[in-house]
Amino acid sequence: MPPSVHAPAMQTGRRIIANTAALTGSNLWRIVVSFALQLLIVRRLGLDALGVYTISMAYLNVCQVVSEIGMPALLVRDLAQAPQLRRAYFRLALTGQLVAALLAWAGLIGLASALPISDTLRTALWLIGASLPFYAFTSATQTLFQAGERMELVMAVEICVNGLILVCSLAVLWLGGGVLQLMGVIIGTQAVSAALGWWLLRRSRLIASPQMSVATTIRDLGRRVGPFYTLALADVLLQRIDLLLLSVIAGEAVAGVYSAAYNLVRVLLKVVQSFLQALYPTLSRLRRQAQAHYRQVTDLSLRSALMILAPVAALVWVGADGLLGLVYGERYPATVPVLQILIWTTLSALLAGFASMVFLVEQRPRRSLLITGVNLAALILLLPWLTGVAEATGAAWALALAGAGSAVAGIALARAANLPVDWVRLALLFGVIVGAVAVALALPGPALLRAGVGMVCYLLLLGLTRQVTPADWRLLRRALGRDKPLPDKARDGQ
Repeated sequence: MPPSVHAPAMQTGRRIIANTAALTGSNLWRIVVSFALQLLIVRRLGLDALGVYTISMAYLNVCQVVSEIGMPALLVRDLAQAPQLRRAYFRLALTGQLVAALLAWAGLIGLASALPISDTLRTALWLIGASLPFYAFTSATQTLFQAGERMELVMAVEICVNGLILVCSLAVLWLGGGVLQLMGVIIGTQAVSAALGWWLLRRSRLIASPQMSVATTIRDLGRRVGPFYTLALADVLLQRIDLLLLSVIAGEAVAGVYSAAYNLVRVLLKVVQSFLQALYPTLSRLRRQAQAHYRQVTDLSLRSALMILAPVAALVWVGADGLLGLVYGERYPATVPVLQILIWTTLSALLAGFASMVFLVEQRPRRSLLITGVNLAALILLLPWLTGVAEATGAAWALALAGAGSAVAGIALARAANLPVDWVRLALLFGVIVGAVAVALALPGPALLRAGVGMVCYLLLLGLTRQVTPADWRLLRRALGRDKPLPDKARDGQ
């Protein structure tokens, strides 16, 4: 087979890597800005103010997803396959999302008025809802960026706007402002984000002619988007229900302790989320155009991500106390066990999120919803009970147990549906992770020494179980453009 046949595989690999890097970069920058700002809030305003800020942002995130009405997940998948429909669906999506944003703002005002929360938090929620119409415009433009696999445009908007948030928030805190003034910063910068997204959309020519009209209405689109909307809403509730419940059942002080640990875990969770977002449009395209390559990329992507994520989580678990002291400048003993528990939720988030994403690609959104529903239901049941038993540590256990349940559900559904994953090698990889952690725990001596020995065992066990084969390395080298495409005979011998 001539080398030109392998060009799509190389381009796909490079695109996945570039898109993952762009989304990871933008998400990490958002995390850095958010974390730096929250660190300043802790030091200048205290943990209670941090609780108000993080709770307000949790409610905002939920309302943002409500305002999206499920459009991004549906349109990224469909417009990746039909770029000639982008302009028509952009107009429909923008109209629906603007109306939903105004309704979500009204609902947030009503909810804040009814909840038993502090006056400061209530006022913050009233204010933060004003950013929702601007967010609707930003969301509609970024949907087209993702459908066109132009994640660098998403990164451009995120870097500029979050940098502006940091600068303006620093100025507010320096001048003696409080949490309510920081809500004003969010509103103003979201307006800038909407304008910048529109400008980049016009310059990118993603909606340039030739374009086609569509014989559909918002009502017709609403029928198709229903499962995606339910899934998106369940997913954001899953990410934020912990803080929403803590704000009511435990108060802002406990929420502040929990947030101090969770903010560190969010870095890895955002990397996982970026990886899955980057894969989604590419796998959607490959499933229709190249089934064999689709199966190969799906299997290797999951195992590679898990191999990288597991040792990072283990290192954070070992060095939790020192990491918290380094970041916050002083010891917060209550946050150490919270961080050590929460860090392992990154593995379950990868497994459940990957299965959910592939089911969307396979056009089985109800199975994605079931995975998320298991997690959400378990968290709602466990968090109030365990928080009452052990406050922030109990909340962390609730998150970990619910996440483990959703990961098991995702694996079970994926196996039953015969998704393209090598389950034997994945099971061996789990054994490798557990074995390396067990060795590190069993050894005497300082924590760092045990972590080093555990890492050496981990690498040796990866080699012995052939988790990374020569064929995997060659695929990665071709994706990075560092190797020539293999002829048929060489590929047959892999």
